[in-house]
Amino acid sequence: MKRMIWYEWKRIWQSRLTQFAVVGCILFLLFCTWSNIRQIQTTDNEGNQVTGMAAVKVLKETERIVLDQGTVTAIMQEYLDYTEDPATSSDNPELEYLSEEMYRTWYLPNRDLIDQICGIYIQDGQGNMSVRQLFEENLGKDFYEERKDRVQEILNYSVNRDVVTPAEADWWDKQDDKIGIYVFGNYEAWDILISNLPWVLFIMMIVCVGIAPVFAGEYQSKCDSLLLCMKHGKHRLILAKLTASFVYSSVLYWGIVALYSAVLLIFVGTDGWDLPVQLVYYGMPSSYALTASQAYLLALLMGYVMTLGLGGLVLLLSALFKNPYVVVVTAFLYLCVPLFLPSNFGGYIGMHLLALLPERISEFQFVSYIAYSIGNIRMTLPTAAVIVNGLCAAVFSGLAYLSFRRHQVNR
Repeated sequence: MKRMIWYEWKRIWQSRLTQFAVVGCILFLLFCTWSNIRQIQTTDNEGNQVTGMAAVKVLKETERIVLDQGTVTAIMQEYLDYTEDPATSSDNPELEYLSEEMYRTWYLPNRDLIDQICGIYIQDGQGNMSVRQLFEENLGKDFYEERKDRVQEILNYSVNRDVVTPAEADWWDKQDDKIGIYVFGNYEAWDILISNLPWVLFIMMIVCVGIAPVFAGEYQSKCDSLLLCMKHGKHRLILAKLTASFVYSSVLYWGIVALYSAVLLIFVGTDGWDLPVQLVYYGMPSSYALTASQAYLLALLMGYVMTLGLGGLVLLLSALFKNPYVVVVTAFLYLCVPLFLPSNFGGYIGMHLLALLPERISEFQFVSYIAYSIGNIRMTLPTAAVIVNGLCAAVFSGLAYLSFRRHQVNR
């Protein structure tokens, strides 16, 4: 059995198309990683805008701050004091009512921190409100009570839009109670990694290219009748093909993900791995009680199982169709067409079904309040996606096994 799996593994990799697809994907994602590093920008304490590795060096010096109520109030008061002092203020809204020097040397270096605070206090319809107006209206208001109010607003809106049921909204409200006090710091690397989840789609595509010929290639070469007449052709050989396909998918997925993640973390650093994922989504509160690194690993696990689910479907298509190129085209259409459908397509049921499709990993964010219910059991989208796509991988591969084993051999 091991020799059969090894033989099928080598056959997958012997395809020139697969080799070119894998190498091309790796080079492209490494280029994208390099581009991400080049595009990092921030402002140092002297007011100079820096980019690339110079910006990384400045970000690594970011001080960790526990955002308790006293700290939040002190930051807001400090800003308002600057806007009231003639030596540090101005009438220019583009400078946030600060002098040019104070804007460059204090506001811009602390802009991310200020945005974190503004993201909690700002309400619907206040998008054009200046920082000064926002801080004047909310100075002294409890930061975490305001955050809870934002969560309630989102949940009420989601219930009205049929995104969640009232019972699911209550469940999310309890989940949100697990969110603790924010700790602010440098989280740049994890922000980039989480925002790059759509890259998983490229890996899914080359998985399709690699395993599409597993069964269809045998039809095309007229070897299917010979294989099925062999001693182990109707059982072990098919299992070896399925096993080799999933091993290929697993090695490819984790290998590429580990490569570009490691490159980014080596150059940008692992700072912020233990900071809350809420910092990444400061414009909208997240109710996932996870650190940035935990959120990234959970997203990768979800992407991996989705890739296996897609792999199972491709194997079934390969067993049904006679041409591997038809399999690839069909799989690509399956990956691409749902991306053009609106997220609220089909109401509550359609929305929840679409969210489980492998390609929807490109749109997933940890501010999603979609939940799945089985009786009194509630689960988040990542949990449901792992369960459903894992089952799909098993069911589709089982159907592929039966389809190839029982198909009518052309004589």
